[in-house]
Amino acid sequence: MEKGKYSARRKGTRMNKEIIICIIIFIIVLSLNFVTQKYTEEVVGEVTTLLDATREELTKEEPDFEIAVKKADEAYNKWEELDDTWALYIEHNEIEKVTTAITAAKSFSEMNNNEESVDSIDRCKYILQHIKEREQISLDNIF
Repeated sequence: MEKGKYSARRKGTRMNKEIIICIIIFIIVLSLNFVTQKYTEEVVGEVTTLLDATREELTKEEPDFEIAVKKADEAYNKWEELDDTWALYIEHNEIEKVTTAITAAKSFSEMNNNEESVDSIDRCKYILQHIKEREQISLDNIF
C-alpha cells in the first residue's frame, strides 16, 4: 500500500511542476508580445510622422521639392535604422512592402512627381497601420 501512495503523490507533484512551467512560459510569451507590440506602435508612430511631414510638403499649393526630398530621406533613413529589429518578429514580406513603398516615395520626391510620391506615402502608411493592427493582441488575431 505504501508504494501506491508514494507513486500517486509523485505523480501529483510532477503534474504541479508541469502546470507551473506552462504558466511561466505563458507569462513570458505575453510579456514578450507586450514589449514587441509597444515597440511596433512606437516605430509606426515615428515613421508615420515623418511620412506625414513629407506628404504635407508635397500637397502644398507650391511644394518645395528640396524640403520634401529631405523629409523623405529622413523617413527612409529612420525606416532603414529600424527595419532590422522588425525582421526578428514581423513577416519579411510585410517589411518588404514597407521598404518598397517608402523607397518609391523617396524616388518620386526626387523626380518632383508629387502625385506618385503622395500615393506611395499613403500606401506605406496603410501597410504600417496594417502591421500594427496585426501585432495587437485581440480575439480576431488569436482565433
